[in-house]
Amino acid sequence: MPDLNRLVAGLRCRDVLEDLSEFLDGGLPPERVAAIQAHLAECDTCARFGGSVGEIVAALRAGTPTTTWSDARVGGLLARVRARVAETP
Repeated sequence: MPDLNRLVAGLRCRDVLEDLSEFLDGGLPPERVAAIQAHLAECDTCARFGGSVGEIVAALRAGTPTTTWSDARVGGLLARVRARVAETP
């Protein structure tokens, strides 16, 4: 499991994951968006995870199923998200 306390570009992975939903929704102030984008540019783990979540959110918003995601892959992603959330103090 990745270290969520890892500091990259001034932000911890944990902080990026906590703000990911608002980031994808466009609900963060510009300076926070810039900080998260800088983190994602340097952190492969968060970039991969954020990209995966972003694809799912975009497909849900469009109201169309995505053909690139199998049920097992979506289920696995959701299980990992739930596990990480449960670990958060």
